[in-house]
Amino acid sequence: MKINKDITIGSIVAEDIRVASIFQKYGLDFCCGGNKTLQVACLAQDIDIESIISELNEVNKIEGEKIDYQSLELDELVTYIIQTHHRYINEKGPITAQFIEKVAHVHGERHHETVEIARIFKELLSELGPHMMKEEKVLFPYIMNLVKMEKGEISSNSFRQFVSNPIRVMMMEHDKAGDMLKSIKKISNNYSVPVDACNTYKAAFSNLQEMSDDIILHIHLENNILFPKAVKLEENLTRDIFEK
Repeated sequence: MKINKDITIGSIVAEDIRVASIFQKYGLDFCCGGNKTLQVACLAQDIDIESIISELNEVNKIEGEKIDYQSLELDELVTYIIQTHHRYINEKGPITAQFIEKVAHVHGERHHETVEIARIFKELLSELGPHMMKEEKVLFPYIMNLVKMEKGEISSNSFRQFVSNPIRVMMMEHDKAGDMLKSIKKISNNYSVPVDACNTYKAAFSNLQEMSDDIILHIHLENNILFPKAVKLEENLTRDIFEK
C-alpha cells in the first residue's frame, strides 16, 4: 500500500501491522481512533505528516515475516483473537494487577500516581472480563455461524440481522478501555520508573506497557478488520436471502 494523507490510520495498520510501532511512537491512536485519516490525526496533534508518511512507506518497503490478518477467514480471525489476545489478558492481567497493587501499597506514599494507576487498571480488568465473555458467548459465535452460512455448512433458515448492534456496544466498550490505557500511560509518564524503583516496580510498569500494546492491537483487529468484515458479510447474506 502506498501511504497518503487521505487513508485512515486503521486501514494502514490493517494492511501491515508492523507500522503500528510508528503510530505508537507519535501517539496516534490506531485502534479506537482508526477511522480518522492520517491528515486529520496529524493535524490534531501538530505532527509533520510528510515525516510520518516517509517512515510508514519505509516500513512497507522492508520484506519480513508478518501475519496477514486481512487474508484470514473471519472464523480464523475470531479463533486467533480468542486464543491469543483473550487468553493473554486472562493470564497476564491478574499477575500485573498483583504487581501494581503491591507497588501502590509500598510506594504509594512517595509516588501517589501508583495508587491511581492501580485503581484504573483494576477497573480496566473488571470491564474487560465481561466484555470478552460477551464476545465469546454471543458475538463471536454469531460471526462464526455467518461464515458457515456463507459456505453452505448450515442452513440460512435461522438467519437474523443481528451483528450491528452488538458491534456498536463492543466498540463503545473498546473506547472506554482505550481511554483507561491512555490515562495509565499519561499518569505513569509513558511507563517511566523513578530512580528508587524496586524490581517489582519495574516489572509492574513493564507488564503494563506490554499489556497496553497487546490490548491496543487486540482492539485494532476487532474494530478495523473483524467487525467491518462481519457487517459486510451479513449484508451480503441478507441480500442473497431476500433475492431468493
